[in-house]
Amino acid sequence: MEISIEFIILELITILIFVVAIKKSLLTIGGAYSALIVGTIISLCGFEYFVILAGFFFSSTKATNLHKQIKTKLLGKSYLKDKKRNAIQVLCKSLFPTIVCLVLFPRYGKGMNLFNLDQKEKFKLFLDAFFIGFFESANADTWASELGILSREQPILILKGFKSVPKGINGAISRYGTVCSILGGMFISLVVVVCNILRFGIMNYIYSGIEVIFLSIKILLCGGVIGFIGSLIDSILGQTVQLTIYNITKECVIEKESEQEAIKNGDELKYYGKDIFNNSGINLVTGVITAIISGYIGILLY
Repeated sequence: MEISIEFIILELITILIFVVAIKKSLLTIGGAYSALIVGTIISLCGFEYFVILAGFFFSSTKATNLHKQIKTKLLGKSYLKDKKRNAIQVLCKSLFPTIVCLVLFPRYGKGMNLFNLDQKEKFKLFLDAFFIGFFESANADTWASELGILSREQPILILKGFKSVPKGINGAISRYGTVCSILGGMFISLVVVVCNILRFGIMNYIYSGIEVIFLSIKILLCGGVIGFIGSLIDSILGQTVQLTIYNITKECVIEKESEQEAIKNGDELKYYGKDIFNNSGINLVTGVITAIISGYIGILLY
């Protein structure tokens, strides 16, 4: 296999991100090495795939670190505990896109080439749309949860008759959080459009005609749709198969490990959902379902 200059540059950037993630405690050691492997494999397919991954990582990290004090007050110590991502959390939000790249690269080489309208092979279109949709869903979920909690309105549970619940309850949504999820998906689709313009050539794009411009608009809009669908699936799963324990006395969410201590202290607790999946499991299931939907939508776009 010939090693291209593009891959070498992307790999150097991956190593830089690896070092920064460890120094700034964004990832655990295991999480950082997992991200390094994921970044290396995804880089094989070209800069479009890598920048989508990087765009998700940096935008979601920024959203997570915004107004930490407010979030800690609402969610208690459990909020700070989960902010340093481990290997399982990294892989739940990147494993399937990485597998997609392992399928794409040997068969099609590098380059997404969405604006090459002569490219009509449905299998590649499905895989590309799957890859994009997975990160649109992941980014939408992060923006909805990390920014939605800052909303002034109380969130609701859509399967409980739109009943208002305290902030921090898994599966609860608000209008502000829903808008954030749509914008989170559209942010990734914007990255997709910009990267594919660069691959296609700016002048080629300008003189390509209305069909390519229209395709760009459809990609952007689909990003918002996929973000919304992913947020909705995450909400349904979160309020049914993920346990949330709310400490009414202290007005914050607590982890299951703190349950017995809270009971001993005489705190009043309220339970939401079933203890079947943790947050990483919900993210993985939501991502795969949404990505499959995105794959079929991608084929329809052409």
